Amino acid sequence: MTDHNETRQHSDTSEADADAAVPVFENPEIGDRSDYPTETTDGPILIANEFADVVVRKIETRNGMRLDIWSPRRGSRIMLDALALDCLSYQEPELITQLLARRPAP
Repeated sequence: MTDHNETRQHSDTSEADADAAVPVFENPEIGDRSDYPTETTDGPILIANEFADVVVRKIETRNGMRLDIWSPRRGSRIMLDALALDCLSYQEPELITQLLARRPAP
């Protein structure tokens, strides 16, 4: 019985260490807390609803990693680096509302 308890205690420690090793990001303003994904996704991600659909991929360029966002309906594409994505992360929601109100270029 002692061996089982020692193993269990060791197991609990290993689980705690594994949980501590998973990076976490927080947004204290809205109380959101999430784990970073630990699995990798090599393929594109499709995000769609009745108004739009976009294909998002992580790509490597000669200037570093980029997020490639492509709109098949519009035929438009943008590649954003980490600095541009970081800039988006701290924008007010009103900026996105203003962008949605703009008419896309032909």
